[in-house]
Amino acid sequence: MSFSILHFADLHLDGAFTGSRLPAILARRCREQLRKILRRIVDLARERNANAVTVAGDLFERARLSPDTAAFLVSEFERLAPIPVFVAPGNHDAADAGSLYQRGRWPENVNIFVSNRLTERPLTKEISLWSAGHLSPSERQNFLLHFQLPQTTPSRYHILLLHATLLSAPIPTNNSHAPLTLEDIRQAGFTLALLGHYHTAQMARTGGTVAVYPGSAEPLGFDEPGQHGVIWIQLEPGQPPQIENIPLAELRFETVEVAVDDCAHRDQLFDKIMALQKTQDFSKAFVRLRLVGQASPSLFLDLPVMTHRIQEHFAFVHLENLTRPSADLQGLAQEPTVRGAFVREVLSALEAETNGAESARKRHYMEALIYGLQAFNQEEIALR
Repeated sequence: MSFSILHFADLHLDGAFTGSRLPAILARRCREQLRKILRRIVDLARERNANAVTVAGDLFERARLSPDTAAFLVSEFERLAPIPVFVAPGNHDAADAGSLYQRGRWPENVNIFVSNRLTERPLTKEISLWSAGHLSPSERQNFLLHFQLPQTTPSRYHILLLHATLLSAPIPTNNSHAPLTLEDIRQAGFTLALLGHYHTAQMARTGGTVAVYPGSAEPLGFDEPGQHGVIWIQLEPGQPPQIENIPLAELRFETVEVAVDDCAHRDQLFDKIMALQKTQDFSKAFVRLRLVGQASPSLFLDLPVMTHRIQEHFAFVHLENLTRPSADLQGLAQEPTVRGAFVREVLSALEAETNGAESARKRHYMEALIYGLQAFNQEEIALR
């Protein structure tokens, strides 16, 4: 008899979206989209007649969770009944004594692992789910350390559900959240590990053991490109698990580099950005435009003005000036001005630096020179 699981993680309900510099109104819309995607996940589980739904942590932001969102979450899981839901709390939704997991009233179909020791929950006569939860935001233990599945049930299919950091090899001084390796999972006796914590979907295999991350159901910032959604697992007796990635996300974050080397003035750069926008259709995307390359002395990068000109062509756009000025540094150093004195001081420090050309101190001096010249040109500065 086949058994199906819809697996997701890292929804981060009530997330702040502060890292993307979104205006407050857009951040609120993104938080609403997180609620919308949970409804879509519930609908999908019902449409496909899932036998179980698993959640590998960071379902919500504990520090920001509103009573309204908490009530919404409970009602959505209630709407899933009788499909059972299994939740392994993570570092952002840790199941300490004051958490919603321990103090809230949950529907009977919701099973929450509020122990940091692995606990078994039978799914069928042949399949068992093992899980543990983070009891604090700084759970650093390997949940599989010294753990071995009981030998009394060798024929059972054992699934691991955790919010954890999958490492390629053990690191003695690692400070990751619940670090483990694929070899840890295999040696413990698990065939399938349903994980959360990484926000991009990924899969790792060794022998007959497979570990999967669904990624965040919606991207939460510019460092999370690509598809986002959930994972559908189909288990058949005697067969390896069938794993399907199902994209669901509606939010789209993109980071794009635009070279300014061939732009003598701002309008040429504006035309270049507009041509890029038409090619890739960023009209519904949150876009971080990084201006790179060597900027002509005549090019004045007034980012607020440029943002105002192009913002209607994007859902949101943020410009960063990462260019290098194409300036005659020796000529500038001869100026009887504050700018000239600044350039002389930095060039002197660079010449006195005896380490290699790629030393950290030399890179810092060059960055200081770039930032300083941008400041003298009254350009907005973005730290590299």
